[in-house]
Amino acid sequence: MRVLVAGASGFIGTRVAERLESDGHEVVRFSRRTGGDVTDPGSLETAAQGVDAIAYLVAILDGTPEQLEAVNAQGPANAVAAAQAAGVRRFLHMSALGVNAEHAPLTGYWGSKWKGVQAVTSSGLDWTVFEPSFVFARSGGAFAEFERLVRMPLTPVIGDGRYRHQPVWVGDVATAFSRALERPETIGKRYELGGPQAFTFDELLDEIARDTGRGPHPKVHLPAGLMRAQARILLRHLPPPLRVTPDQITMLLAGTECDIAPMRGELGIDPASMAEAYTR
Repeated sequence: MRVLVAGASGFIGTRVAERLESDGHEVVRFSRRTGGDVTDPGSLETAAQGVDAIAYLVAILDGTPEQLEAVNAQGPANAVAAAQAAGVRRFLHMSALGVNAEHAPLTGYWGSKWKGVQAVTSSGLDWTVFEPSFVFARSGGAFAEFERLVRMPLTPVIGDGRYRHQPVWVGDVATAFSRALERPETIGKRYELGGPQAFTFDELLDEIARDTGRGPHPKVHLPAGLMRAQARILLRHLPPPLRVTPDQITMLLAGTECDIAPMRGELGIDPASMAEAYTR
């Protein structure tokens, strides 16, 4: 297949493009680096000409309401319109765990991403949607900031640290995109993507410390309400890894534990553990 990968220069998009190519697909890379712009319908319409499928992986986690709407909501709608205009039936879309109707009113990210998912699933195209937990690689993705946290003598943790997450290796996410193209039975389905282990956030930080050759550090648990208040006026202006917004706190505390039985059974992926992935 000839596949347009929107977001091909991003952390996940780069791996998806590489995996598709290694599996024999021809990849058309679309990103700002190639002159692409998902907020420009004409840019997508031009790129979609002559492709067999579109993989959409463009998103921003933080921004003004207008920026979130333009990229996370209108961007997928523009890509759907480009697919329809070009006669492209197959559409793979990257969502995230927590993006659903219940959560949509709670944060700008969730709300804008949910609009994007709705644009895809109501399109009439042959769509598949992926909903990953934290996507990681060594020193990459969400874990880039967490690795900085565990280097600190005292690791700050928002809330009680018991909220649960199920991080998934970026290589397994890339495999999911390729497998979906090979398997028409994945059409019209949403797949939660996670690793084999769900951790409390405290456990997750300890695992990252071990996998990066460090021992677990003492932690200080900071009240979530206080941290939300501080994030509004101070923390969002600090440098990483201390920079955090109120919306990011809400999403962190919600957790990303998931059911990976369909990932294993229908996509044929036995996800790598964190310890395994850190050696790859």
